[in-house]
Amino acid sequence: MHLLAMMTFAALTSTVLAAITHEAETPRERLFYGLKTFGAFVGTGLVISWAIYFIP
Repeated sequence: MHLLAMMTFAALTSTVLAAITHEAETPRERLFYGLKTFGAFVGTGLVISWAIYFIP
């Protein structure tokens, strides 16, 4: 359930960031920016949760 919540947050946030960014000018660039941002959110969350798992 937590993974679903994290991925929902990442999808919504990356969609908004891709829509309002000034880095991407074309729809294709916005799509890739959104996918990159989504991957960064999910990847960072998984790495942090994996690291915290080993703390007693």
